[in-house]
Amino acid sequence: MYRRLIAGLILATFATACSAHKPWGKCAVGGAIIGAAALGTAGGAIANNVDPPFKSQDADRGAGIGIGIATGAILGALIGHALCDEEEVPPPPPPPPPAPAPAAKKKIVLRGVNFDFDKATLQPQGKPILEEAARILKENPSINVQVQGFTDSIGSVEYNLRLSDRRAATVKNFLVSEGVPASRLTTKGFGKSNPVASNDTADGRAQNRRVELVPTN
Repeated sequence: MYRRLIAGLILATFATACSAHKPWGKCAVGGAIIGAAALGTAGGAIANNVDPPFKSQDADRGAGIGIGIATGAILGALIGHALCDEEEVPPPPPPPPPAPAPAAKKKIVLRGVNFDFDKATLQPQGKPILEEAARILKENPSINVQVQGFTDSIGSVEYNLRLSDRRAATVKNFLVSEGVPASRLTTKGFGKSNPVASNDTADGRAQNRRVELVPTN
């Protein structure tokens, strides 16, 4: 009987090691009940049929039934758990975070680089600003820019488009003269569209006669 108990405990230890990754459920409970009933009965029968008979057979029968119940419950629970209880499925990993949105391209308004009315000639006070812009572009050789020209609202749309093209070309030529490769610069005139100030005042119209640098890559 004791050898049976030892074998049962070894089997229980092995089953525990094999099924430790699964949660305990109904199958383990059902197996414990069935195992306790089966081995409890077997333990009582063994105690009744030992040869020679024990002196206090009732005590031996009770011990046999108790050992059988305990061993049967353990083995039944472990076997039922190993055979029937479902393995715990880990939750799926969280979705990866969304890719960051590409940084918006910031235009560079060359404040102070303005033009006289109906002119595409640089004013002297604008040259130091363009020299600094050229220095920055040379320090960042991977950046290409579009030089965009603008006008105030006086005059026709067609005329102002041509005038804004000339202003953009003037700034591009100055940047090239400062060492910025021409291949990195394109030009486009926008005429009197996209004003940055009111065209109802002389100061506002002067601000609108401007050039902006917009990265293209």
